[in-house]
Amino acid sequence: MRRLSAVFALTALGAATIALAQQYPQQTPTSPPASTSQQEQTSPSKADKEALMKDCLTKVQAANPNASESKVKAYCDQKVKEYLATPQK
Repeated sequence: MRRLSAVFALTALGAATIALAQQYPQQTPTSPPASTSQQEQTSPSKADKEALMKDCLTKVQAANPNASESKVKAYCDQKVKEYLATPQK
């Protein structure tokens, strides 16, 4: 039974990772910006972070209905932090 639980947990984690990878595609600009100003490099607002978190929670819970809420929240916290830490183009 434990082996089945471990397989399910790994499958759920893989599905959540794939869902997040599809959710946040890397966008390439069609033309490079003329200049990089200080305003363009501001950090995301609290509302942006909350929107990303809400979207992540919704998608991961939908893909993994049996996952515990605390684990889903921890996973989404980590993924949102990683996403916001990567330089955006």
